[in-house]
Amino acid sequence: KLASLKLLLRVVQTRGLLGVCQWLIRNLEEMSVPSVYQLQGKYSHSAGGEIEIQPDATGTSIVILHPTVGKQTMETGKFLTANGLDYFGFKGKLEGNNITWNNGVVWKRVS
Repeated sequence: KLASLKLLLRVVQTRGLLGVCQWLIRNLEEMSVPSVYQLQGKYSHSAGGEIEIQPDATGTSIVILHPTVGKQTMETGKFLTANGLDYFGFKGKLEGNNITWNNGVVWKRVS
């Protein structure tokens, strides 16, 4: 957070208020974290099988039914991060209706 603040101050000094607004908009879009409710549903795994993502009853955890890993319950904040999604070390991004992972796997939304 301190590094971001220092960067923001540098942008203010070099680009003025308009530059700060542009920088904030660009960075907030990049850092936007999807909610579990945006992700909930069923997905087709690119290697076969179906994935289901649901919030738990409290909304503080996410339940993922995976064809090879089985049922996993994770704290929402560990799965949904400022840098995208994190599923046991695999990094993912929500792109439209799909989740694309850094290992080349794609989960395509089916419902």
